[in-house]
Amino acid sequence: MKITIYFLLFFLSFKVDAISLTKELNNFFKKEYPYSKDNIHIIIRTPLKKNTYCKKPIFSILNNFDCLGLIDVLLTCSEQHYYLKVEIQAQGEYIVASRQIPRGTKIQESDLKILIGRLDILPTNTYRKKKDVINRVNLRDIFPLQAITSLMTRPLWLVKVNQQVTIIMKGSNFSISSKATSLGNGVQNDKIRVKTKNGKIITGIINKNGEVIVPL
Repeated sequence: MKITIYFLLFFLSFKVDAISLTKELNNFFKKEYPYSKDNIHIIIRTPLKKNTYCKKPIFSILNNFDCLGLIDVLLTCSEQHYYLKVEIQAQGEYIVASRQIPRGTKIQESDLKILIGRLDILPTNTYRKKKDVINRVNLRDIFPLQAITSLMTRPLWLVKVNQQVTIIMKGSNFSISSKATSLGNGVQNDKIRVKTKNGKIITGIINKNGEVIVPL
């Protein structure tokens, strides 16, 4: 991972060792940044005060680092605290549509393309890996080269609301199968409520075959 640090400082006569501080920031963000293959640029927007001395700087992130762009960093120098506004610019891979994908499509790998670009200016929750999108269903039309976000897709339901499903009630040495009506949508391993023929509502777990397992 390549990290570049830029200091936009109005005061040039401070006593902080800029090389050491840059090195410490570099090491700090290497540990904190979740995508090691991305190249990130760190721009410190807050000027340091004059006569600041910091032998062993300690950095703390004050908000969610998963969000790129402007973040708040606490710089601790001995007993002194300084609040820095830091801009995180990142470049890396993200997922776009390789063609127009009509609403309601079960997305396949051929529908997707990887681009490399600025991540901090993309919509929030843009997908970074194809495997996270494949076999999901898009909730709206997606246009060619449009970045795909998690808000645009949903899981492929194994069970749909009002669907007739098989429920399997499992005891220690026996199982009983019957039919019931699903009261919601769900994917494998989801908990779901179903309504039996006699009107009883029970909760079970969806297996890979779309059956609802009810432990007794």
